[in-house]
Amino acid sequence: MRRRFALVFNATAGVALPRLLDGVIGALRSDNAEIFQLPARTAAEAAERVAALAQRSICDAVIAAGGDGTFRAVATGAAGTALPVGVIPIGTGNVLANEIGLRKRAREVAAVLQSGKEVDVRGGLINGEPFFLMVGAGFDARVISRLSYPTKRALGRGAYVFPVLRTLVEGPRRFDIEIDGKTFDASWAILSFATRYASMFELAPDAGVGRDRLMAVVMEAGTRIKTAANLLSLAFGWLARPETRPSGVHVLPVRVAHIGRLGTAPIEIDGDRAGHSPAEVRAEGRSVRLIVPARYVADLTNRHANRLAYEV
Repeated sequence: MRRRFALVFNATAGVALPRLLDGVIGALRSDNAEIFQLPARTAAEAAERVAALAQRSICDAVIAAGGDGTFRAVATGAAGTALPVGVIPIGTGNVLANEIGLRKRAREVAAVLQSGKEVDVRGGLINGEPFFLMVGAGFDARVISRLSYPTKRALGRGAYVFPVLRTLVEGPRRFDIEIDGKTFDASWAILSFATRYASMFELAPDAGVGRDRLMAVVMEAGTRIKTAANLLSLAFGWLARPETRPSGVHVLPVRVAHIGRLGTAPIEIDGDRAGHSPAEVRAEGRSVRLIVPARYVADLTNRHANRLAYEV
């Protein structure tokens, strides 16, 4: 039973922040857990403070309270150490929480933090910097570049509607991407350790946090109509299945990818802006010990790779 926690808190995370966060902290304290805050002004500072904390062995786990970007900052500091990382999902998308089946119920989150299982989750590297869920280039990075964070905090997922429509109307912009020697002319590419995209949509069933397999979904759509068709395919789960996948969409495992060496493409990491290409993505980064619900460990144990879901 974990009793001592360091809390990294993202004050700009999402609309569910006060109630869920307060509820989890209250539930932990009612079980006599000790919680101390680890303040940080930036993601880099959070990673540095967590790394220093990991060397001191003064807590049983560190909690990333926020969205996927907060988890990335905390995991960057804890990667390669024995310090476990738990999450309180108070961001807008919370891909990680949905991936591991962590529901937004205060008592349940507190129970997982105290007695949940630990799995080793391998991260990747983009231009030498760690990531643990996904990297996007092209269409979705253009959407995120238009996103208003005050609107996101106020409206949640609704804040994405206008940026998506505007980017769709603007039309696709092509860039080059090379994946383990195969070259594509793409308008959108997602490289993901997670099976889901934006928490809700099945993307790459052969991935999965804790399975250490980075999957690429590359879309070559060169028109607005084909881009819209790919969006619909993502929404309905058709991209995830070879028999329903639109033409011009490629799904394949990744060891090393090079994005936008010939033409510039915007990049996003875990839903946050991350500049522009060129970018080198590698599947082999350091691992972090992630606290998960017991049922997720059972799911990892029982899940089998579907070799038909991607190209060989």
